[in-house]
Amino acid sequence: VTAIGKNAFKKSKGKLKSVVIGKNVRTISANAFNGCKKLEKITVKSKVLKTVGKNAIKGISKKAVIRVPKTKQKAYKKKFTKRTGFRKTMKIRKF
Repeated sequence: VTAIGKNAFKKSKGKLKSVVIGKNVRTISANAFNGCKKLEKITVKSKVLKTVGKNAIKGISKKAVIRVPKTKQKAYKKKFTKRTGFRKTMKIRKF
């Protein structure tokens, strides 16, 4: 898997609480997790993530934690922006 498609998990009826994004994923498309209100934990194992689409994480838990590889924390902070749905109450942590 190299991409998470457009609208892939959009409004998944609150069943999605955590997600692990694999090592080869390069793209998280627009609206991929839009409206997943209970999604609190996203772990990005990929070190080759190039783009995060518009509103990809809009509407997820306000206190969500996005865990990223230690060597990519700075670069990924620039990818998860207000445009993607990132809020100030969310955190990007390294592992």
